[in-house]
Amino acid sequence: MSYPNPTGNPSPAQAPYPQYAAPVSEKSFLVTWLLSLLLGVLGADRFYLGKIGTGIVKLLTLGGFGIWALIDLILVLTNKQTDKQGRRLEGYDKHKKVALIVTAVLIVASIASSAARGGSAPATGTTPATNETSAAAPASEAAPAAAAPAPAEKWTKVVTLNGSTDMASQSFALSGGETRLVYKFTGAKQLNGQSMALGSIYFQEEGTDLAKDGGIPIKMLQKDEAGETAIHKGSGNYFLDVKAANFDSWTITVEEKK
Repeated sequence: MSYPNPTGNPSPAQAPYPQYAAPVSEKSFLVTWLLSLLLGVLGADRFYLGKIGTGIVKLLTLGGFGIWALIDLILVLTNKQTDKQGRRLEGYDKHKKVALIVTAVLIVASIASSAARGGSAPATGTTPATNETSAAAPASEAAPAAAAPAPAEKWTKVVTLNGSTDMASQSFALSGGETRLVYKFTGAKQLNGQSMALGSIYFQEEGTDLAKDGGIPIKMLQKDEAGETAIHKGSGNYFLDVKAANFDSWTITVEEKK
């Protein structure tokens, strides 16, 4: 026989099963987003989430030449990124609106800055050298047999590139003579006494697509450094491609002895 329940509340046997919310990580969405946005090419976001193995690979490939870093940023912004245990990040609903707006503003500003840089070509110094040679030709032809010794060759600037983040130069010509690259990187950022900066200098033939064809940098550095290195290239057209993160500024000059 069953008896009515005077309280009107369901008995334990009648109570529905409790609903469990998906586990949430102690890792912050806000911190992960900032690391992915600012230091994604160094794998800082994956190190923070405990994904050490993929973080190291991401660091060594500079965020998969930027492609991997972009994909991870999208995963964070769409709440698809998880910690090492597969748990969702804490605070997504609270901070997602600000994160989306700031990211969009930075992307638009970066595109506008790249377009502005692309409209101004750096001075190469190649054309003036050609004009000087042409002007000197008549004097050489009229000189007597016992001409004075030719002036000693000196280093002549071909192109200069400077900035603080990734940048590529327009193409420039080399005649095949002795060539060197002079560089200076300053303001390397540090975290807990460890450098967070990373820079790579690529010296590529004109028409090379670094993202598709790949390449080996002629110089890599992780701290403030200045110096020069010899360039062994034949005559032809080339361009500089610099990948840099967490430096205040850098300057690179290509010089050829003429």
